[in-house]
Amino acid sequence: MKGKSRTKIVQSLKNQALIADKCHVAECFMDRLRGLIGRAGLTSGEGMLFPRCNSVHMWFMRFPIDVVFLRASAGKRRASADERQTYVVSSVHENVRPWKALPLMDLQASETLELPGGSTRRAGISAGDELCIS
Repeated sequence: MKGKSRTKIVQSLKNQALIADKCHVAECFMDRLRGLIGRAGLTSGEGMLFPRCNSVHMWFMRFPIDVVFLRASAGKRRASADERQTYVVSSVHENVRPWKALPLMDLQASETLELPGGSTRRAGISAGDELCIS
């Protein structure tokens, strides 16, 4: 599916840091399959969110990324596509190198957020933090 690209804003609720203001949501099969493959990098403020995903691979990637695994906040129902949703950071993996042999996985996660390398450190993101995606 080409064309309809949806972007979101990701913000930390701990320190109000803006993590990404151009976060592409990979919902269609081709976006999920391709991910960041073929891109030369991510600029500051960019990211990619993979709903219903708790593992990533780094095959064919050309640059390191930060991977943040998320789960919906306890007791909160899943929001519709146009609403704000709060997630708890399940785990953070900084500067995951390209061509990493094994997939990266977090069985507690329901979503995966990919960011430019160094983003999680700059924003102070760690496990247990809450992120708002709108």
